[in-house]
Amino acid sequence: MAEKDRSDKVPISHALKPAFEQLYALQSPRFVLWLPVAMGVGIWAYFALPREPSVWWAVLPLLPLTLLASGVARRTGWGLFALCWLALFGAAGFSLALWSAHRAEAPHVAFPVGETVEGRLLALSRSASGKPRLLLDDVVVYGMEPEDTPARVRLTILDPPEYLPLPGTRLRVYATLMPTGEPVEPGAFNFHRRAYFARLGAVGLTRGALIPVPAEGAASMLDQARILVASVRTRLSRYLRETLPGAEGAFAAAIIVGDRIDIEDTDAEALRASNLAHLLAISGLHMGILTGLVFAVARFLLAIPPQIALRWQTKKLAAVAALAAGLAYLMLSGATVATQRAFIMVAVALCAVLLDRPAITLRALAVAAIIVLAIRPISLLDAGFQMSFAATAALVAGFEAVRRTSWRVPERRSIPGRVVRKVAIYFGALIFSSLLAGLATAPIAAYHFNRTAPYGLLANLMAVPAMGLWIAPWACLSAVLAPFGGGELALQAMGRGISFVLWVAHWVAELPGAVRPVQAGAPMVLSLIVLGGLWVLIWAGRARIAGAVLVVAGLWIWVNPSPRPELLVAPDARLVGLMTPHGRALDHETAQGFAAKTWLRRDGDLSTQEVSASRGAFRREKGRTTAELPNGWSLEVDWASRPDIARLEAACRDKVLLISRNGPQVSGKCVYLGKSDLRRSGALAIRPTPSGVHIEKARSLNRDRIWNR
Repeated sequence: MAEKDRSDKVPISHALKPAFEQLYALQSPRFVLWLPVAMGVGIWAYFALPREPSVWWAVLPLLPLTLLASGVARRTGWGLFALCWLALFGAAGFSLALWSAHRAEAPHVAFPVGETVEGRLLALSRSASGKPRLLLDDVVVYGMEPEDTPARVRLTILDPPEYLPLPGTRLRVYATLMPTGEPVEPGAFNFHRRAYFARLGAVGLTRGALIPVPAEGAASMLDQARILVASVRTRLSRYLRETLPGAEGAFAAAIIVGDRIDIEDTDAEALRASNLAHLLAISGLHMGILTGLVFAVARFLLAIPPQIALRWQTKKLAAVAALAAGLAYLMLSGATVATQRAFIMVAVALCAVLLDRPAITLRALAVAAIIVLAIRPISLLDAGFQMSFAATAALVAGFEAVRRTSWRVPERRSIPGRVVRKVAIYFGALIFSSLLAGLATAPIAAYHFNRTAPYGLLANLMAVPAMGLWIAPWACLSAVLAPFGGGELALQAMGRGISFVLWVAHWVAELPGAVRPVQAGAPMVLSLIVLGGLWVLIWAGRARIAGAVLVVAGLWIWVNPSPRPELLVAPDARLVGLMTPHGRALDHETAQGFAAKTWLRRDGDLSTQEVSASRGAFRREKGRTTAELPNGWSLEVDWASRPDIARLEAACRDKVLLISRNGPQVSGKCVYLGKSDLRRSGALAIRPTPSGVHIEKARSLNRDRIWNR
């Protein structure tokens, strides 16, 4: 009897084996889609560390790689084999992020410096106030040691000349250099970290003349190529703005060569409010339209001669032509990060055509994501990367699901019927793709920019067809006709389409409720939404409902946020904002405009700085500002350039938060923040408590990371 009982017992591993085999058969075709996710998790882990890890952590990929190379993981079973691959890509992402951070290390200016600056003009851009900006590399700062000189500096020209120099020109100018901006509140956008990875060591202002100076030594072939491309871009931008004066020329320069220096603030704001700002950034839409148009035209032209159509693989020849056009567009547009990302995605699809593989699949998108993250790991933290891949993944998955269904548009025999069918398919696909892309990118855009555009779908349905069916074809035709003197006529026709797009943007932006503010969410909100969306997208089977649960949980946390800090203090206390029942009040109507705009945006407040300054929470006196905190404490901000020490000591009383922009250390019963305290802490978020105040310092977050040293 005992022997029978023992024979009836089946090991748990044997009982679960069919379930594991079924799970493997279901998930193995989609396993490769998890590899860029693992890589992204490794990159995220590096940037989330509170302290900079040792460079020895770069050897992390060796362990899973050794297991895979030895075959141990393969012989053990598919579970360990899959985990080793995921661990390998996760460790590779961590190591690549670590390596890229150390590779980008360069000197940074730590305090304002007024000196003569010399450097090679790398690019032109425009500041938020509309002033032209110069990006200089190969920098020499007179009076500064070479080992302390930044690799790159960016200068804003306060009194711009009539004609700006061409990229590649070596310039000498007197400028005031300042450190790159730090977060204006704890947890806000960290421009200093972005500048670090761009090797931008200082920003500055100049009013002096831009003096061209001869270059020292011969430039390398790569530098000569860069200068040549930059000069061609600048000349083409000027030609476009001269041919199409006004807003149309500025828009054309933005979408063709990536030069947005002349875009008016009113047009830029209307495009943002109507969710059409993506039309200005040369990204996946522009690259896809161009390469798709070149591919279709090339394939059509190659199919006409029988000698070519019958002997050559015209589809592959068209793919090569489209790839060449995309590469030329990449160079012509300045090869920005967004354009590089778009070109890689298009190149992967076209290479799939050359290899007789499906061009637009989630696997191709996964390969593109791996390449982008390997080249520039910090792209993971960019809103552009997150939105472009989210939109593309949603579109690919959505149209793959449609193809698997039995739904089809009925065939029509008559010519009018076929035309109607094609028009219906086009606009149906446009509506469907706009919905998918809008749903996929809306949470990411709202998280990063704290605003939503409820009429964005309407604006895109009106403007995107104009981009694809009118503006892009005329732009390509102008390039073809330019050598024969007919480029201007094509550009004039393109300008009509641009005028229509701008009209749509302004019309939608003026609709009631065109912009809805969104309060800043906790970091875990975006993580839950992204991971949940990826789970729904990648996992096969009913368990994908778990991803939807994560998305709902993230949204629930977002719509039930913790209160915003009652008191915000900008770096060096140059602006103070106190929350009131009517919104945040500011102690100055013009100072620190970027900080004011960021605070109000993260509050979910569309008010201007002038309106916020008129809310009456502060009382300004000679050299100081006072206010009452919600817990009964008093706030006093001394902003005198030469503070009265006796007055500071007298003001340092019980239940007083005393902030002195330029004051030394004083003693008393108050909570005191002087000049040295402000420099060590950076921006402040202060929450009154029943027993006092809780102070959160921006510089205490990731203080020991390499970009903050």
